[in-house]
Amino acid sequence: MKRGLAIMMTLLFAGLTAGLPAGAARAAGYEDYRQRQQDLAALAGVFGDLHHIRRQCEPRAEADVWRERMKTLIDLEAPLPDARQAMITAFNRAYGAARRRYPVCNRRARDYAAAQSERAEIIVARLVRPLHETLDRDEAALFTVSPETGAQPAPMEKPARQNP
Repeated sequence: MKRGLAIMMTLLFAGLTAGLPAGAARAAGYEDYRQRQQDLAALAGVFGDLHHIRRQCEPRAEADVWRERMKTLIDLEAPLPDARQAMITAFNRAYGAARRRYPVCNRRARDYAAAQSERAEIIVARLVRPLHETLDRDEAALFTVSPETGAQPAPMEKPARQNP
C-alpha cells in the first residue's frame, strides 16, 4: 500500500511538472479547476493525517516525510494564494485532528493511516487523469493504423527549408 501511494505520488509530481500550459486549469473550465483545488486540499488533509500518524508510528523513518511532501506539492502546483492557503489549512487541521484522535501509535492509528493512504491513491489518480489522457492522445498521434500494416510510426514531415 505504501509502495502504491509512492508510485501515485511520483506520477502526481511528474504530472505537475510535465510542462502543461500555464492556463490549462482555466482552459479546462471552472468546474475542472474547482474540482482540482478541492482534490488538492483533500490530499493536503491526508498528508496532515499521515504526517502525525507516521511520525508517531515510524519516527526514525518518516519524521518529516509528509510535511516535506506537502511542501513539494505546494511548490510544484504553485497554487493561487487562496488555494495555497486552503491546502495549508487542510494540512494543519488534519494534523491537529489526528493528533487529538491518535495520541499514540496503535492498531487504530495504523488502520486509519492505511485507509487514508488508500484515499490518497484515489485522489492522486483523479489528479493525474488529465495528464494520462494528454499522454495517451499524444502517443496516439505518433502512430498511424491501417488494416494492411497495423500500427506504424506516423510519417515525419520534413521541416520547411529556410532561405538565408
